[in-house]
Amino acid sequence: MKGHYKNILCVLSNAHRQDDTVAQALHIAKAHQASLTIMLSLEALPPNASMVMESFSYIDSQQSMETQARHWLKEQAENWGEQYDVSTAVTVGQPLIDVVHYVIRNDIDLVIKRAEESFLDRLFGSLDMRLFRKCPCPVWIINHKPRSQYKNVVAALDLNYHYPTHEVSIRRDLNRDILQHAAQIALLEFAQLHIVHVFDAVPENIARDGFITVDNDRMETDLAKIHSEREEELERLLTELSNELDENVWEYLNPQKHIVHGYPRREIAATTTSLDTDIIVMGTVARLGVPGYIMGSTAEETIHQLKCAVVGVKPRGFESPISAE
Repeated sequence: MKGHYKNILCVLSNAHRQDDTVAQALHIAKAHQASLTIMLSLEALPPNASMVMESFSYIDSQQSMETQARHWLKEQAENWGEQYDVSTAVTVGQPLIDVVHYVIRNDIDLVIKRAEESFLDRLFGSLDMRLFRKCPCPVWIINHKPRSQYKNVVAALDLNYHYPTHEVSIRRDLNRDILQHAAQIALLEFAQLHIVHVFDAVPENIARDGFITVDNDRMETDLAKIHSEREEELERLLTELSNELDENVWEYLNPQKHIVHGYPRREIAATTTSLDTDIIVMGTVARLGVPGYIMGSTAEETIHQLKCAVVGVKPRGFESPISAE
């Protein structure tokens, strides 16, 4: 079953308030008996640092920063290693590129990172958002809620398959992967699994603008058909998942379905909030066009409205625009 992790990378951006992040990574690694590497990934000093601040040499300061970082991480790892065997790595450069290079070269299948303050403040350009866009493996961004409070896990699925044939299989596989990752997390955390799908009829969406009129009776009929279509597809996915699990495990998991009619960019986050969600698993790349270049706009807007932990999953065949070289 997908969602079973073998090689986990826990990324730290600084030396402050990282114990909860590492504790979560240790918790997940233990449950999956996975190898765990803790990486301290720091921004390099700018090339003109010695010109801006004449009080230090750029080269000496760069080397000193890396030396101190390695010393700090080694000391911390001795304490963390008492709970579970960990490896360490320190990079000083461009964190996004350094993390993705490490992921590709070391066959990492899960990246765990604490949310940056800018992530929670809904600012673009943070390392979190760039990892969601460009890291080839699932990325788990945790918030500041203690792990023991995980009660509700949401799998956000896009069950709309009205796309070209070659794209439908990619979307189906992505839904399977999201569901399997969410199920693993729910079982790991002894949490309730919720499955959320939000659908919006195209005529209704256009009608909101007020420039055309639609037949309301026909539209209600169409909405009922769409709801039935999405419900049938969800049942197929759940049947596949149940066939991969022991009967007792499936009965314990007991996923709750939420097929919601509304505007996805608003209702996914609203439904997640109403369910008191601790973590949501969702796709973060809409299609495979230009490899990893654009995050799905619905996913991006949804993430900016969330206050819970997020696991971003890429479609199969995704290639990061950042090469391993």
